[in-house]
Amino acid sequence: MTKIVSMRTILITIFICLLFSVNSWGQVSQGGYPLEVAQLKSASIPIIRMPVVNNLMLIKSAIYEQENEPELKPFKFAHAFEVSLTTENSGKWYRTTSGNYCWKLKINSRGAKSINLIFDNFKLPKEARLYIYSEKENYILGAFTALNNKTSGKFPVSPVKGDEITVQYEVPFKYLNEKHFEITRVNHDFVGVLDYNERRPLGEIAGACNIDINCDLGSEWSEVKNSVCRLIVNGVEICTGTLVNNTAENQLPYILSAAHCYDKWEYAETSVYVFNYESPYCAPLDGDPLNSISGALMKAQFDSLDFALAELSFIPPPEFRPYFAGWDHSNNLPDSSISIHHPQGDIKKIAIDVDAPVISDFNSNYSKNGFLKILRWDQGVTEVGSSGGPLFNTNKNVIGTLTGGLATCNNPVRDYFERFALSWDYKTDSSKQLKCWLDPLNSSVEYLDGKQFNEGENYCDAFTNLTDDDTHEIISLIESDKFSGYWGGTNNVGITEFMERFSIYGNEQLSGISLGVGKIFDGNISTDSEITIKVYNGSDLPETIIYSKNIFIKDLVQDAMNFIGFNEIIEPSDTFFVGFELSNMQPQDTFVVYQSLRPANTDNYFYFKQNNIWQNFEDANLGYNSVVNVFELVACNIDDTISDIPEVEMPIEIKVFPNPTQTKIILEANSKVQIENVAVYNLLGQKVEVQMSNIDDSRLEIDLSGNVPGIYFVYFNTEEGSISQKVSFVPW
Repeated sequence: MTKIVSMRTILITIFICLLFSVNSWGQVSQGGYPLEVAQLKSASIPIIRMPVVNNLMLIKSAIYEQENEPELKPFKFAHAFEVSLTTENSGKWYRTTSGNYCWKLKINSRGAKSINLIFDNFKLPKEARLYIYSEKENYILGAFTALNNKTSGKFPVSPVKGDEITVQYEVPFKYLNEKHFEITRVNHDFVGVLDYNERRPLGEIAGACNIDINCDLGSEWSEVKNSVCRLIVNGVEICTGTLVNNTAENQLPYILSAAHCYDKWEYAETSVYVFNYESPYCAPLDGDPLNSISGALMKAQFDSLDFALAELSFIPPPEFRPYFAGWDHSNNLPDSSISIHHPQGDIKKIAIDVDAPVISDFNSNYSKNGFLKILRWDQGVTEVGSSGGPLFNTNKNVIGTLTGGLATCNNPVRDYFERFALSWDYKTDSSKQLKCWLDPLNSSVEYLDGKQFNEGENYCDAFTNLTDDDTHEIISLIESDKFSGYWGGTNNVGITEFMERFSIYGNEQLSGISLGVGKIFDGNISTDSEITIKVYNGSDLPETIIYSKNIFIKDLVQDAMNFIGFNEIIEPSDTFFVGFELSNMQPQDTFVVYQSLRPANTDNYFYFKQNNIWQNFEDANLGYNSVVNVFELVACNIDDTISDIPEVEMPIEIKVFPNPTQTKIILEANSKVQIENVAVYNLLGQKVEVQMSNIDDSRLEIDLSGNVPGIYFVYFNTEEGSISQKVSFVPW
């Protein structure tokens, strides 16, 4: 069948190729790899060493500053060194094997967890390419080109893992004597924002009371959440911001955040704005920060009301799934409110207050009655890094941005949000008000709803088969009572391909897949070890391969989601399979993805090829369990009413509490509960022994004492079917 491809589709494809040809961490780039230099020894590259600093002392200093600031909640992670490094005063020029020339400079900051740079006077010619990479960590950013030039001349880049990086600038001979950029800041990460075990002060991530945005509790915010982004401000602090709509509805990409996040007006230009940094489901699994935009221009800022409005350097592309949040500048206080934010700079979370906020002062340094006070969070909380995060009313419109407060997991009280209503036109100066920018039509409307501008081919969304009942883990494969590898990766029983079944009805175009990578052998991984991402059409099993792409496992990060973009248009059938093949693995290498093992009689989405034969995990597994892979698929040209999660009509509802529990739980249903209709299973699908007793007709007490700690499923069987709830058993 012949297909007609529109010019818009071709442009989208070109953009995807530029954006995703390399798994780069950060700004939109053209990908590729640095050119090789003939007969170059690493030791001959000039190196600039930053003054030695003590990470522990910097952490203590950051905590001290935080404790002595009046309850503000930015998150500082880096120490800044002011420098002036150019192709004229540092580094060295080399001839490449392709005949072009490249300038190389190593920058070392001993003990840094990562290094990020800020450029000024950044104006690359169209033939030039700039890379920043760490040889030790196999970590690369770029290529950056003339497409990254901005009128401000500023160009901040995301952190590169490790304490030594190389800057490589490639140009034709005719540009050798020209100055195209200046490195003005080297930022030493003393926390570890790229380390997945040691990424926050004192090794902490967001507090346990925080709720992941993709839990069922946040389901009604599934579109609005895409307006919230993480800010890396001037390379040293992390805050939260919101992409907001304006009355002209012209998609001007305004980011609303807190003034105290930007110590200087121009810091908007040297900040990185990260979208969709979140777990794909209700679990604290690190997201992929690939969807980022470098630089913005400050439009309005006012310290006394603590708001800042900046305009991004370009509109977030469709694959970022941007949503422009609405706002309300009336003085009407909602009955309840929620905040979406990045506590500790961590993945996106949600906090809920079921009571009305009150108008309040923050402290004597700020405008009187300029804030909305949350008396107590009912679910979730905010932390450092949440600063600038939005406060939404029940109509999902922004009514404030977080300044600070005392709220913690242990005591979730007293948080203060800038009053959007007061910031609207409290000052007549356009650089100190929101009205001028967010109501360019001078319409005098009190509120404006949010909007998803992308439609048709440009409308994208993320799909996963994971639910709140799932939990990610590395599942061992046992053959004849012996460890034989992993169900989700390397093994010695002949399993070579690992697929997830998806069902999306329509003419969807696949943009890429995020893999929840659980384990990569952390020794001397062969540079040739790779997996092949594959897409199959099929109904009951994978049948016809329609796409493949090889990925080096050294370019992936363990214990996190890793997005792999597709560089051509892929239009699968309504049911299709996406996954990977262990295509070129060395004997000493290990690669495993996270999976969720489900009990018997639940939906299975995992299919594998063993000895060249496709199998359904549920049919092949003697325990009759099911599995879902920790995958998230991004697809465009979709209908926003399509859901990848099957709808189940179940009039029977149950509650299980307390959860987690130390000994006993209560099952409560909206119908009669009989002991013989209730059973408890472990993660392996095995029925476990428990003590049960009726409290009344609709409530049952279950005692888990004597079982091992872990995740259990409580099943309630009825005439309409079986319904289950997951519970965590923590006996200490």
